[in-house]
Amino acid sequence: MTHYLSGEIFRTSRRNYLYIALAICAAVLLGVVALFAYANSTVEDPNGRMHLDMLLMFFVNFLPSIGLYFTLLVGDMTFSEEYKIQTMRNTIFYGTPRITVFLGKFANCLLYCFLVMVVLLAVAFGLGALLLGGFGAAFGECFSAFSMMLAGAIPLWIAGAALSTALFCNISSPNLVLFSFVGIFILPTNFLKLINWLLDIPAVGTLRSLLITSRLDELAKGAATDDPMFLVTCWVTGLVFTAAFLILGYIGFSRKEIK
Repeated sequence: MTHYLSGEIFRTSRRNYLYIALAICAAVLLGVVALFAYANSTVEDPNGRMHLDMLLMFFVNFLPSIGLYFTLLVGDMTFSEEYKIQTMRNTIFYGTPRITVFLGKFANCLLYCFLVMVVLLAVAFGLGALLLGGFGAAFGECFSAFSMMLAGAIPLWIAGAALSTALFCNISSPNLVLFSFVGIFILPTNFLKLINWLLDIPAVGTLRSLLITSRLDELAKGAATDDPMFLVTCWVTGLVFTAAFLILGYIGFSRKEIK
């Protein structure tokens, strides 16, 4: 397992895909921070300008959902061209157990999700410190809100990485993986929302609130700051869905004919 994982980490680090994606994301972050800086330039009163505290709140509002779908991008990085150049087939043909391949892919995806997140947050806050000129009066409060959001989002993002791994291990088409990933997270939430709106059944609303996308929406609204126990429900939800995605994904992968 350790040998296989080391090989996966090395292969992913050598793929241009990783660095191109990082460069594009860094450019997007530069654009966001530049917009903040431009908005500041139009405000004459220094007390009305945005600093790092406002950038933190921007991430609190948007990062939960973006982070979930970013796990799909990282999953694509770790599986890049596996089926096209038949490295998956050769790995299994030469005797590597499928459970090793499956869990190794998942661990590699988690590792690069963490590394990419750290790098991009460092870029964002570095640019913010450089272009926004200070922390801001509410930095401490905003940093606390950001930390609570992150603590609740991490287990839900892990579930996203688990689903990404499960889909890529079972589906050879990246486009089909994309539609499946988005559909699995979005369709149940919207369907239950519609049912609850039509029939007003409390149990349906409760069930919907336990889904990953609903948890992330609540985190973006500051639920973890208002109620620290909300973090417990996020971790329970994340771990349950992670286990379900990994178990179902491995069952499918163990029976899949690798071509």
